[in-house]
Amino acid sequence: MKKWLTAGVFFFLLPLLWTQETGAFIATVVVQPSVEVAEAAFEDDSKYPELDIEFLLRKRITEIAQGYLGIPYKYAGVTPEGFDCTGFIAFVYYEAAGMTVSRSSVGIWNSGKKIPLTQVRPGDVLVFTTVRAGASHAGIVLENGPRGVIFIHSASQGSETGVIISNMNEKYYKSRFMGARNYF
Repeated sequence: MKKWLTAGVFFFLLPLLWTQETGAFIATVVVQPSVEVAEAAFEDDSKYPELDIEFLLRKRITEIAQGYLGIPYKYAGVTPEGFDCTGFIAFVYYEAAGMTVSRSSVGIWNSGKKIPLTQVRPGDVLVFTTVRAGASHAGIVLENGPRGVIFIHSASQGSETGVIISNMNEKYYKSRFMGARNYF
């Protein structure tokens, strides 16, 4: 049963990771679902809801990201000792889902699937132009709801630095927003 489940998860995720634009895989995902939960779901469908791998990955990414709140900003930082904005995103995506995303804002801007701000979901990435023309900052969406789009990022300027939570309704971010990317 374990081998069948692993193969099923692999073949379910494979089409989600293939991008038609580049004809390549956009990420590597390592998923190890609870075998007991998965087996129980197959045995009695009424007892457990359908397993939604994308939902679980998004949830894990946002939970892990929030675990690093308060970590200081560090230029070129890619560890919990200190993060820059893309180091934070790359670290969180890899730790949470085994996914590799670019270590540069431009690389993030040029990858993934473009989505409008109105359609972002937890785990999607927002890209901003802050210190120069073009992509220069990024953050991970935590929520898109009544309070607006809430995101977590490692900021380097202003009164608050390090891993913080911000709102797209703030004038600074609203005026510098370039677009959003989906990696699922």
